Amino acid sequence: MRRLLTSLVMFASLAATAAGAQTSIPQRNVPEANLPLGQRLDQLSREIGAHETRNPPRDNEDIERAGRRAINERGQARLFGLWRVLYAYKSNQIPGRFDAWAKEARAVAARDHDQALATLVDLESVAYRHETRGFRAFTDADWGRFMLRSGSDIRLMAGIERVRHLGQVGRWAQAARLAADLTTDLEKRGRIAQPLLAELHQVHSYTLSDIGDKEGALDHMAQAARLDERDAFYLRKIERVYDIAYTAADLGELDAAERFAVLHHKMTAADGDKDLITWDRFLCARIAGYRNAPAKVLECLASAADKLAAPDRRLQVLMLGQRALAEAQLGDADAARTDLARLKAIPTTLATRDPHLENLIDAYIDQAEGRGADAFRKLDAWRRIDGVEADRDHSRSVAEMSSALDSELRAKRDDNRRLTEEVRLSRSLARASVVIALLLGVLVAGGVAWAVHQRRASRRFKDAQEHAEAANKAKSAFLAVMSHELRTPLNGMLGVGQALRAGQLTQDQRDQVDLIMDSGDTLLVLLNDILDLSKIEAGKLEIAPTVGDLVQTCSRLVNGYQPTAREKGVCLTFKLESEAPGPLMFDGVRVRQCLTNLVSNALKFTTHGKVEVALACYPEDEGRVRVRLRVADTGIGMNEATVGKLFRPFVQADASTTRNFGGTGLGLNITRRLVEMMRGEIRVESEEGLGSVFTIEMLVDAAEAADVPVWEAETGDEEAGGFAALQGRRVLVVDDHPVNRRVIRLFLDPFDCELIEAENGQQALDALEVEPVDIVLMDVNMPVLDGLEATRRLRRDPRFAKLPVIALTADVMSAQIKTCLEAGCDAHVAKPIDLRNLLSAMDRCLARGVARELAAGLSAL
Repeated sequence: MRRLLTSLVMFASLAATAAGAQTSIPQRNVPEANLPLGQRLDQLSREIGAHETRNPPRDNEDIERAGRRAINERGQARLFGLWRVLYAYKSNQIPGRFDAWAKEARAVAARDHDQALATLVDLESVAYRHETRGFRAFTDADWGRFMLRSGSDIRLMAGIERVRHLGQVGRWAQAARLAADLTTDLEKRGRIAQPLLAELHQVHSYTLSDIGDKEGALDHMAQAARLDERDAFYLRKIERVYDIAYTAADLGELDAAERFAVLHHKMTAADGDKDLITWDRFLCARIAGYRNAPAKVLECLASAADKLAAPDRRLQVLMLGQRALAEAQLGDADAARTDLARLKAIPTTLATRDPHLENLIDAYIDQAEGRGADAFRKLDAWRRIDGVEADRDHSRSVAEMSSALDSELRAKRDDNRRLTEEVRLSRSLARASVVIALLLGVLVAGGVAWAVHQRRASRRFKDAQEHAEAANKAKSAFLAVMSHELRTPLNGMLGVGQALRAGQLTQDQRDQVDLIMDSGDTLLVLLNDILDLSKIEAGKLEIAPTVGDLVQTCSRLVNGYQPTAREKGVCLTFKLESEAPGPLMFDGVRVRQCLTNLVSNALKFTTHGKVEVALACYPEDEGRVRVRLRVADTGIGMNEATVGKLFRPFVQADASTTRNFGGTGLGLNITRRLVEMMRGEIRVESEEGLGSVFTIEMLVDAAEAADVPVWEAETGDEEAGGFAALQGRRVLVVDDHPVNRRVIRLFLDPFDCELIEAENGQQALDALEVEPVDIVLMDVNMPVLDGLEATRRLRRDPRFAKLPVIALTADVMSAQIKTCLEAGCDAHVAKPIDLRNLLSAMDRCLARGVARELAAGLSAL
């Protein structure tokens, strides 16, 4: 039966191929290579003009509709759909609509935890800055992130930007090779990737134009235009016509260029977008410049006079240069000199200066003012310099050109081989048509058997999928339960240890308690690492940026390791290597976790010398700040092989590392993943016996000056011998586990506190009705009524509006802390409970209550 089905499928495929073979070849419709260039341009002009939209959309409504449809999709459909929208507005430099769609797409990505969509917005935002600021925005780290670490879909989208960038910086061979690879990948993707394939043809045409293969460039532009015939945005069709006209002018085919320019003018006028009209005027002036018609150049640029008074875009700088040259050629020296001064004053961050153009304008000004000899000398000097630089550029780029052209020719040979194979297959299938016709009857009968087989396979697949989903849910539930169940005995062990350590102990007893505490801390670190790794792999761990002081966060963490460093005899320092950045948007919990892993590792593997932590922050475009955090030590160091496997999970340098220093090998793997989730990367440089340097580099958003969150501002050590506000207080302890309540009782016994215990939120509310208390310690996760809902109900009662409530929870994410405070809690203490943290939080809350009562009494007097 299986052999029969296989044969049927094979014959069905042959039949389908035979049916489509007759139409596959003519659809390519490639211009005949032996036609003169002018005729090929005429043919292309007629093809494109035939598909011109008769009632074009206004205000880019077709793009807006496509964007709204894409927002409601999921997965690849949404990703590729929003790429079209963002790319269209980016490529045509329409900032208002680009920013609006980037903001909406980023919000949708955050809502649905769609990392690919968030990465796409980052990619196109950098690409927008890259194109409008002289192709300087992308860094090597950006290319590494988008091309290597963001998935195959983002790689294809980033590849188009990469091809364009390589062509702009003169690395044409690399651009051609990458374009050939991307073309193969995109053709395999089918219809969903067709818009990307059209853009790749267009961008690759720029590279071919730069290396002098203008006709090859036109071929790729024609392919892009044909791919766009049916479903491309009107805005993109306009850009295709513009590029063909621009290249035709470069080739000297000015009549054809003007025909395309007329079509471009009609389409932009119908669209009505002011930015597109500016591009149209630039194209008009460029063709007039090739015709040596300066008066026509000024006529083309007349409507853009207000924009050229203070250019803020690269295109406007080019138009200002066109106008200055035309004015000088017509003898209007004053106007030309004014525009030349504007050109020279434009910052290089906006556009690179063109000294050849400036010298040429200057020479024409001399000629207009009667200094013909000066003009001749300047023109002659310009000619010699231009010739020398042209020769040097040619010598430097000839190898690149040769390699790029070789890549293009190889791609064309592959294309020709595919065409030949299609023709051969078509003829073979035509000869086999009689046999295929006879087998159609067999196929009909076999189709029924195949449908049954497919239905059974689909049912088995669905069952397997359901089992996999159930297993994944069971794993998540197991981790959640184990997290709670392991933390409860850990809380008891560490709590009792802290209580014992605070009492009167002999040295032997103190050593034994210290051993208990060290073992408990090690178990807690291991538990946190395993849970974090599981969350990351399941895609459940989120980055939650909040406003904070990064310098203070890092400084406070480093200072917390000073006792450990002094005990080992290691010098631990922190320094700021740049100007203070002010408030930033970052996830304080995850930054501290990454820095903790690096500092603790540095101290662990450094037995003498120093550990240096350095922070530097550098502003970038659009309100972003590049953060560089470096941890350097003089420890044991690593060889090259060890560095290569350093960031793998459960991996350490070798077995002796585990024996001598301990650890699970999870910390650096988690750190790398967290840094990548925060739009950054981590690097390591190390030499065996000399030490290591770990560097974290990431982009964060600048923030407006704001109040530091309460749970950060209130941290800090109390004065020695403090906690006076705790003495003799009545404390309501709400926790469903007796071990946790027992630990808190041990902590508060030295202060003669009276404890009232409750096992859930409802019992806590009932207890408050019976007798007053001074403060409530409220667990968050409890049966019957959880701590957050109990706190909300408590706050709705005017009698308890000022009663201090401290939340106790094992979740230390910023979002959970914020939820606790919004529910009405005054502070937050993490589990397992640290003695000092709990007493400090209680002392602050009670002291604030005393201060409020005192202020109320004074005001009453």
